[in-house]
Amino acid sequence: MRFEQVFTYAWPYGGGAAGSTPGTSVLSVAHEPAEEGTPRRWLLLAGLPHVTELLPFDDAAQVRAFGRAVLGLRSAPAAHEHEFLLGEEGPEEERFATLRVGRDGGEGTRAFFSYRSYVAVPGRPEWTSPGLEVVCRDVEVDRARAEARALLAGLDGAG
Repeated sequence: MRFEQVFTYAWPYGGGAAGSTPGTSVLSVAHEPAEEGTPRRWLLLAGLPHVTELLPFDDAAQVRAFGRAVLGLRSAPAAHEHEFLLGEEGPEEERFATLRVGRDGGEGTRAFFSYRSYVAVPGRPEWTSPGLEVVCRDVEVDRARAEARALLAGLDGAG
């Protein structure tokens, strides 16, 4: 699979738990090369040092809303939160996730990114299980906003 990353926010992952792998966590928005007659497919890559997931955005409008939510993070603390639902259905499983961008009022209004995924068996909701969780509890707002500006500029040219 080939794709071009247009938003990447990475931060150190120390794990915290005994035996966890130090490394880098990442949230990245990418797109696959456009094919004639079909809309460009936009993807979110969420990763920890030992595992990553790719889930599609619904469309470019959802990607644009994510970029605007990140731009909405201000350097000065202020309440702010947006949630995006991502998902993909297959014949044997459904994968879906929530992606949140915001400031946590209970944490001194620190900016955060939160990705949590789940896997479900079609027709068997009781078989839903947690997937990957990738959380940055202290986003560097200026750096994230710079990535969001690049993402939105890329969308203007790509749709």
